[in-house]
Amino acid sequence: MTKEEAVAELDEHGFVVLKEALTPDQANALRDRSVVLAAEERAAGSEHVYHDGKSQRVWSLVNKGRIFEQMIQLPQVLELQQHLLGDDCVLSSFTVNLIGPGSPAGNLHADYPVASFPKPLPLGAFYSNTIYVLDDFTQDNGATLMVPGSYKRGYGPDPEKQYEDVVKISASKGDIVIFHGATWHASGANNSERERMILLGYFCRSFIKPQQDNFKLVSPEIVERATPILKQLLGYNSMQQESVLDWRKEKLENKRKNLSETMIETN
Repeated sequence: MTKEEAVAELDEHGFVVLKEALTPDQANALRDRSVVLAAEERAAGSEHVYHDGKSQRVWSLVNKGRIFEQMIQLPQVLELQQHLLGDDCVLSSFTVNLIGPGSPAGNLHADYPVASFPKPLPLGAFYSNTIYVLDDFTQDNGATLMVPGSYKRGYGPDPEKQYEDVVKISASKGDIVIFHGATWHASGANNSERERMILLGYFCRSFIKPQQDNFKLVSPEIVERATPILKQLLGYNSMQQESVLDWRKEKLENKRKNLSETMIETN
């Protein structure tokens, strides 16, 4: 699929599936590392679980392996995220999402914080998401559900209502799905005997507060070796540096001092 074809499908349906965007080695390495991280956090008692402990998130992936640094900068991901969010878009969060056996289907929703926006919702994206598919999506294992074109409706889904136009995304291990943050979506029920694992790369416009403060959370070692695009994604182009803040503070203090001296001389 060309970039132009991907953009056209994304604009029409609110999502697009990029087939075989990851090599088999990349998909295997991402899954293996994600399994280790999830197990380590459970063993340490620091896990983030939901669905009565059947499903799990692992946060701050940029801090947890070079492969994650590489994957969040994939050109085919960034060009579509920049189409939706502008060339200066930033990373809001990057997580493992493990849907365990017996996990129920989630409720249809638009991504945070779009649902709280005044209605009608804008057509332009403020947030958008990336699914790195690490297990084949099947009829039984909790494949992602979406409503094509729903981001154009100007409102979010009613959690008490059933919608007939919900589709189950067809995707295989190694595919990547990119979707507009206002596209209605949910995880399906995992009725299989094995976990279904994906990564979620969540992006936002540069002037919006990310889910996680990557500017502060990512270790100095990673920042030091980061590419210019990774630094942008972490917020280094949209957050004021300490030197700038110190300069502004000093300038304000000097202004107050000069004003105080002027008032003394006048009196």
